Amino acid sequence: MSEILHQVPYLDGPRDKDRIRADEWQRDERMEHLAKLRDSRPEIFERLDTTARISLGYYENDKQAAARHGRDTSKGR
Repeated sequence: MSEILHQVPYLDGPRDKDRIRADEWQRDERMEHLAKLRDSRPEIFERLDTTARISLGYYENDKQAAARHGRDTSKGR
């Protein structure tokens, strides 16, 4: 179903989801801290609840999109 909806054109033109995610990304020091924890202490990171780990994944995907679109991801907006 989502594949069909993804192919539907919008009234104001096609959507660039990667660009939208890149434009909306904001640096979050809590997520940066979680990323450091994952890299330095994986045994502790694995004990965190699933929501925190999933949130970090979304945050990092959006951060990568921002970097692909030329944003400096080493600082905030």
